[in-house]
Amino acid sequence: MRKIFSGILYGIFFIFAGILFISCIMLIINTARKHNTEYKQIEAVIIDEKGETDNARYEMIDTQVSSETLPGYATSELKYGYSVLDSESKRYLYNEIGEKIYSVSDKKDDNGHYRIARLRVAGDRLSEFDIREVVNAYIYDNPHIFWLENLFGYAYVGDDTITEFYSVISADECEDCIELFNKKIGEMVSGIDAGLSEYEREKILHDRLLTRCRYKSGIKSSRDGWQYFSAYGAIVTGEAVCEGYAKSMQILLSKAGIPCLTIKGEGDGVFHMWNVVELGDSWYHVDPTWDDNEKDSLISYEYFNLDSNNINKNHRISEDVKTVLSAENSADVDTNARYNFFVPLCTSMDMNYYNTEGVFINTFDEESDIRVIKAMVEKAKNEENYFPIKFGQAMKYSDYINGLFYDSPHKYYYYIDHANERLDDSHKISKDNISVLKNEDNMTLRVKIVFEENKNIDKS
Repeated sequence: MRKIFSGILYGIFFIFAGILFISCIMLIINTARKHNTEYKQIEAVIIDEKGETDNARYEMIDTQVSSETLPGYATSELKYGYSVLDSESKRYLYNEIGEKIYSVSDKKDDNGHYRIARLRVAGDRLSEFDIREVVNAYIYDNPHIFWLENLFGYAYVGDDTITEFYSVISADECEDCIELFNKKIGEMVSGIDAGLSEYEREKILHDRLLTRCRYKSGIKSSRDGWQYFSAYGAIVTGEAVCEGYAKSMQILLSKAGIPCLTIKGEGDGVFHMWNVVELGDSWYHVDPTWDDNEKDSLISYEYFNLDSNNINKNHRISEDVKTVLSAENSADVDTNARYNFFVPLCTSMDMNYYNTEGVFINTFDEESDIRVIKAMVEKAKNEENYFPIKFGQAMKYSDYINGLFYDSPHKYYYYIDHANERLDDSHKISKDNISVLKNEDNMTLRVKIVFEENKNIDKS
């Protein structure tokens, strides 16, 4: 009788324990996906065709955006946009924009714009598409030029093309903003000392950007605020849409000697922008916007260093500009087409977050237990925030999740118990308020590490 009674109590205990385990787990099934709801190409206006004389007053901005790479790292300045330009006139205009970009009018013109010095391309009537291609190439290569307005004007005088560009702010405002921009970038890249691996540099700057910036919802075009589409918005004001995230990632990684470019396309069917980075001899896709899950205060790594096959599951890459220009009939060229200047083929997953930092579980056996507990101890001692797991193919995804959290012996809690036996009091892991991020498509799981005594250490 006593054995029966003990058995009943034992069963009740495990039922209660199971409920407690379940109640402590918050499963985040999908990372919140954020993207622009509308995209507008750089606008063009016809200016006075007699506009050979420029009467605007310009001020030369003394302070320039710092282009220096951190000590110990090679310069990673890339000019893929410039290299695609297929005529001397286009390349001349590109270089002239770079020469005049720091010369801004002190007052708005009659149309309400701060003008950047007017430029002339002699002996060539560049089309609207040609000029737009040059501007896109310049922005693509120079994401730090945040004050260039999403607008240009043009006219023809004989065989010459007259162009003018505009700043979103005055010369005085621009100088103040550049000083603040340089300061904030300096703060964000501080401590990226020589000797860190490319992966380590990339991850630190990825995390700092996502800690600094939050996605600005409800923004449809630059008319809702130029800063949200710029690196200035992401780095200085801390609010941006995908363009701001991608441009900031390009700037920060370039500072740390890592080649990084932006990619235009679609995410879940609407306009989106993200990055490609070169680590070693391989290129990878990284989407900082979709890795920013501020709702649950988690930095996601679901889009951190993916190959082309994986990014194409929910991203569509826009065409290469050469493909757009290859239309047999020039009249068929879509002047509003979205395009990229360089799209590398990404074939490796070696530097993917889960492949680099995750612990692998194929079956719940003794060998796996030893490996997982060892990894958990190391991450706790290093005061890391997350415990990533990559599953094999021996079981279904749901079986792995159930084995870790729901079915006896509740392996994840077993791992914590055994890890805590090897940890000092300041690094013991709590079993309360566990939150996880699941990705069944990629067979991965990431658990947020919470330390006992409400000690959740943030290394970002």
